[in-house]
Amino acid sequence: MEISSLNEAINKINIYLGRQSCQPYFVIAEGASERKELKKIFDRLKKIYVSDFCVKDFFLDIDLFIEKLKSLKKNALCFGLGEYIFLTGQENILRKLQDKNFNQKIIFVCRGISNLLERLADEDSKFRTNNLCKIGGQGIFSVIKYSANMNVETDAKNFAELLKLVENEKNFSVTVKSELPLQNVKEINTFYDAIKIAQPHLKISSCALSEKQWQEYFFDDKCENYPPEHWRSFAAGFENKISDAYLQYVFDRSSDYEDYRKNLFFALLDVKDEKIFDSFYSSRKTAVKNISAQYISEYIKRLKKFSADVIKYLTDNTARERQEMIKAVQGKEKIPSILKKNYAAMNDYLMDFYFCDDEITEYFRRYKEIKLCSLNDENFKNHVKDLALSRPYNKFETRRAILDRADKSAKLYWLDALGVEFLGYIQSRAIRLELSAKIEIARAELPTLTSQNKNFYEDRQGDKFNKNSKLDELKHSPEKNSSPIYIDEELKIIDEVLEEIKNSLINHEAEKIILTSDHGSSRLAVIYGRENKYKMNSAGEHSGRCCPVNEMDEKPNCAAEENGYWVMADYDRFAGGRLASAEVHGGATLEEILVPVIEFLR
Repeated sequence: MEISSLNEAINKINIYLGRQSCQPYFVIAEGASERKELKKIFDRLKKIYVSDFCVKDFFLDIDLFIEKLKSLKKNALCFGLGEYIFLTGQENILRKLQDKNFNQKIIFVCRGISNLLERLADEDSKFRTNNLCKIGGQGIFSVIKYSANMNVETDAKNFAELLKLVENEKNFSVTVKSELPLQNVKEINTFYDAIKIAQPHLKISSCALSEKQWQEYFFDDKCENYPPEHWRSFAAGFENKISDAYLQYVFDRSSDYEDYRKNLFFALLDVKDEKIFDSFYSSRKTAVKNISAQYISEYIKRLKKFSADVIKYLTDNTARERQEMIKAVQGKEKIPSILKKNYAAMNDYLMDFYFCDDEITEYFRRYKEIKLCSLNDENFKNHVKDLALSRPYNKFETRRAILDRADKSAKLYWLDALGVEFLGYIQSRAIRLELSAKIEIARAELPTLTSQNKNFYEDRQGDKFNKNSKLDELKHSPEKNSSPIYIDEELKIIDEVLEEIKNSLINHEAEKIILTSDHGSSRLAVIYGRENKYKMNSAGEHSGRCCPVNEMDEKPNCAAEENGYWVMADYDRFAGGRLASAEVHGGATLEEILVPVIEFLR
């Protein structure tokens, strides 16, 4: 169709206005400037807007609209018809208007339906000559329609508002909420779709996040400073904003957030490059700390194929992992350095405490290794037999002697079954807690039973904590595993005690606290002392570690005699005692008889 200049179009419209016929006239005017100029030049005409005949989110009642046009008392310039048809696809309205005779002359200024009007013109040459012209110029508008149930602010709240906006020369993207089946619009039914409008190059599928997460991301796309396991840390990868190499590695292999969380836990198993393994391990340890419960069982199961390097892939985040590390060293003659690296508490436990006696220092170093690894060490057993005769514990003061000269104003803490094997651990932890610890070594009364070693607490005048029996109860609990996984719980109990002591000092509940115990206990007396070697008239007690003195029997050379008992100083047993499953006390080995007396100051 031939394009007219603006002046030519004005002349054609004036000719139409001078004619007798009141059939409508259509002007194709896509450009905003041309439309504004027509409105200005024909200011004398009444202005009609189709949007004024739409109610909220409803289409136009076409028959009612035509009746309204018939009732006009003055020639009119009508806007919005083209945009209405463009957005609704209701082309039949043109045919209803095309040959309609009104009481007044009506000029429809249209955009968006040029092809439709030109098709009508091709069908009717009279209509093309007398009732239609096309002006040059371009005008573009686009509409984005959001689902009505989306909590999004839009330019228009309904179809009527949308039509009014585009009628008034809004030549850019317009947003609307509507439930109407509109045409030539971009429909947004999810927040993912909405984000894709703003970020067309987003290379992630809609299932990467839940709709609720996409909604939150739509309103706030900041993803910095969130925990690694948070969905926003995953979303940071959408715009290449992940700074941590391990998290980026996990993101690159994850199709959605749930996949990311799982890969966060498992991806380390696929890392073959030793150059990056340590840094990845460290990042992963932090990242999975709060989500371990969900995946730990499956992770341990997958580790079965890594039997040689299982500790390498474990952390001390969870009790289950710590226990698996203990299981992994069973039977090993040498404790792998990776265990001490990955299991900080165990490293502290294995640290030497210097007893001012090299033999005893070495004894407890080796004792802890054998306890941890469940070793069958004949040399150590023979050494214990030698010590059963020399009894070096006698060189240490009694607990009573040490407490008698201790500060009487100090508050006393009795942790049942705390042996000196834990002194390296306590020393290390006290430093971290900024506690001053003065440590002395005492010997308990024989036999090393609570009944023989409670007077220190009962006779103590002054302030005392309630007796803490957790450690003793743990050692006497049935051990369901051949490996000493309960060591992890032992260390946890000691941590709790040290925290309690620190808090008491901080809160000035005490200015000084003395931690001590009734006796220690022995793991090795359980795993080595399985023979009922000595049959006595009186049955052995405490797994055969001691036996009441009986004049009918002969005291074994390896037994000490004290307080009416014969007490085993090696790992042999008197017959009649029920074999313990985890640890035992009552005997006179160094681990049973030596106890700490620790004075804590803040």
